[in-house]
Amino acid sequence: MNIKHKKIEEKEISNIGDIKILSKKLSVYAEQSLECDRVIKDAQLHKELCMEKLKEALGNHVYGRLGSYSLDWGFTNYKAQPEKVVPAKAARTIRKKNINIKKCL
Repeated sequence: MNIKHKKIEEKEISNIGDIKILSKKLSVYAEQSLECDRVIKDAQLHKELCMEKLKEALGNHVYGRLGSYSLDWGFTNYKAQPEKVVPAKAARTIRKKNINIKKCL
C-alpha cells in the first residue's frame, strides 16, 4: 500500500467518529480472547473424539459402567405433531448426541 493511499484511508476512518481507539495495553485481552477460542475449539474436537470412542464401546447398550463412572446414552422421544401449515411429523425416537457421565461415589 502506498503512503498516499494510507493517508486517505486514515482520514476516512477518523471522519467516521464511531470508532474508538483503545489503549494498546488492552491488546492482551484481545489476544487472550482469540487464544480462548482456539483452546475451546481444540477441546470440543477432543471431546467429540472421546464421545465417539465411548459410543463405539457402548454399541447398542443404553447404560454402561466404566470404573467409577456410569454412562447413560439414552434416547429422546418425540410425540406426533398435528398437521399445521408445515407437513405433520411422525412419531420417532432418536439417540441422544451425548453420553451423560457422572462420577460415582
